[in-house]
Amino acid sequence: MNPDTYDAGSPGPSGARGKSKKRRFRLGRDRAELITDARLSPSQDRRRRERAYAWIQGSRIPFLLLSAVTFLWWENWWISAVLFTISVPLPWIAVVIANGHGEPHDKRSQQVYKPAVAREYNQQLELEAAQRAAELAAGPVTKEISAAKNDDDDIIIIDQLPPDTDSTSTS
Repeated sequence: MNPDTYDAGSPGPSGARGKSKKRRFRLGRDRAELITDARLSPSQDRRRRERAYAWIQGSRIPFLLLSAVTFLWWENWWISAVLFTISVPLPWIAVVIANGHGEPHDKRSQQVYKPAVAREYNQQLELEAAQRAAELAAGPVTKEISAAKNDDDDIIIIDQLPPDTDSTSTS
């Protein structure tokens, strides 16, 4: 057993037995240490920014209504002007927060750029574009349909012919 810990049910440093509940106490530590500096995932960060945007935009309407109420019913134009002035920049603030880039980047984290992955991806895109261009240059594929009769079932055979050949053939 670690000398810094003891169970509540076992004799502690003073030798007295506690209640039957088992609890572990750490002597010399006042708070738990932080295990990780995990950041929010991009989807969590986006959701957080969307909520902030909705709350700020939603708070603009009550400010405008309170401004109208103070002016029309209480005839207090000073409070009405203050409430209206507060409501004016709220949409701009909401958009700035919503368009934010989330949490700041930790300069200590390693920044990795993998040029080989980007190069392979670009080569794959070029290959697919070349294949599509070759298919378009070849023209449409003509099909010849011929039917052969079998005793049990009807079978339809589809033959693909190259574009330069004549598609009129006898069955």
